[in-house]
Amino acid sequence: MSALPSHLELVQGVVLPKPVGAHPVLDFVNTRSDWTTRGPARTEWLTSYEAFLIWNSAVGLLSPAAVFRLIEQAGGRPTEAARRLTATLDFRIDLYDVLTSRPDETDGPFEAVARVIERASGRRQFVRAEDEGATWELPEDLARPLDQLALLAAELLTGPERAHVRTCPGCGWLFLDARGRRRWCSMATCGNRAKVRAHAARTR
Repeated sequence: MSALPSHLELVQGVVLPKPVGAHPVLDFVNTRSDWTTRGPARTEWLTSYEAFLIWNSAVGLLSPAAVFRLIEQAGGRPTEAARRLTATLDFRIDLYDVLTSRPDETDGPFEAVARVIERASGRRQFVRAEDEGATWELPEDLARPLDQLALLAAELLTGPERAHVRTCPGCGWLFLDARGRRRWCSMATCGNRAKVRAHAARTR
């Protein structure tokens, strides 16, 4: 097998983009190759519900054991798993629009994102924690991965990190830039391409 590009990695047999967003919600929207042109992605990395689960494990949102159990569930309910994946990709589009557009441009996407977040919030269960305290948990079913991302998106959209979300001018990927010094999703990819183009322009 040929070497993967520097921005990709092989995780449990699935090719996935390396996390560059500094936040799992931003890495989620970066699971398609290019946002600079709307419509179907040139490369889609969440090609199956199983790939989505493996991505969750790779960024630390699901344990390997939970991924295994959910893959088993998905195998017994393939139609539901496919429906959950479609809902996930729809949420990704709406969330990207909310994170990158002016407030007056996002009524439709914002309402769609809000519906997913509110539904996820309503599914949380208040349970005992191992340290004798209590915590909120989501049921371990096929809806859990998207619900978990939706709740994290709510925290991002309502918290101070929202002001530091930036868009890569090369590919449209998102990342946090708390210090205001970062321009590219990755210097190894979009940053280098820009350098090459600039050098070519100077030598012409």
